[in-house]
Amino acid sequence: MVVVERRKRKGPILTPSSLPCLGSMPTINITEGCAHNCAYCYTQGYRDYPGRGRVILFDNIPELVRAELHRKRKMPRRVYFSPSSDAFQPLPEVLDVTFETMSALLARGVEVAFLTKGIVNERFGALFAKSPASVYAQIGITTTSQRLCGMLETGAASPAQRLQVIEGLRQIGLTVRARLDPLIPGLTDTADNLRPLLAELSQRGVQSIAASYLFLRPPFAQRLSEQLELALGSDSAVGTWSWQSFADGVGGGQMIGPEERRSRFDWLGCLAAEYGIDVHVCACKNAYLAAGSDCQIAGPPMEAQLGHNAPLFDGLV
Repeated sequence: MVVVERRKRKGPILTPSSLPCLGSMPTINITEGCAHNCAYCYTQGYRDYPGRGRVILFDNIPELVRAELHRKRKMPRRVYFSPSSDAFQPLPEVLDVTFETMSALLARGVEVAFLTKGIVNERFGALFAKSPASVYAQIGITTTSQRLCGMLETGAASPAQRLQVIEGLRQIGLTVRARLDPLIPGLTDTADNLRPLLAELSQRGVQSIAASYLFLRPPFAQRLSEQLELALGSDSAVGTWSWQSFADGVGGGQMIGPEERRSRFDWLGCLAAEYGIDVHVCACKNAYLAAGSDCQIAGPPMEAQLGHNAPLFDGLV
């Protein structure tokens, strides 16, 4: 049971995120909290996190966005949904606000980018089909196993449903990327787990994926460590992970070390290449491994759209 509390948002809406990969464009969070209840979600450590099973919906966002766009002398190029939640939660009232907000942006010629582990239904499909070149989608998926998904992402769409979303969005002309984040050492980054997933993605025409590894922060580290022990059937090594800083001073968390990540990313790049898929490493969380890389969480780099060549990660060497 998820409780939705409606509130009115105050202040500017179209503001950039503190994450380096999102610092060049406005971002929007439709909610605080998320009905997907992913066990590893880093927002559990935020000061304004409302708690599991509670979602705060800012239901006046569409009208505020329209007002901001009306006042602007220059339209933003693209807007990203959502750095700290998911715009496609399985809550009708959240989906209504998301739909109105995205409609307002697209109507003014502003591109929309999003990352989701939810279901993008036919209403959104019809909206996106009107201007597919203006919509950039990443679908978060790390496994085809319903057992693992049910353990770690209790309220999110099933792996089969997310694969259907990829297929449906591609059919209306969108370029869709998959996001393998967070990968969990020894659980979701194994060949047994990744080969079926990469095969499914390749079959649906996905040619590019982003990847990053799980990181932990104190508010949820102990609970997730216990869940991982159950999933792995043995003691988890989470307690041995050291604190790693992220890019540009945006924080950090307990992660496997950089050299181990480098080795695992190299291996993933080689494995994905067998399926005709390129790998992009998230530079925000892997600052020393992926300098100059772009995980394309919000679509292709702006420079690439203006005719410049943007570097893409194709395995760490």
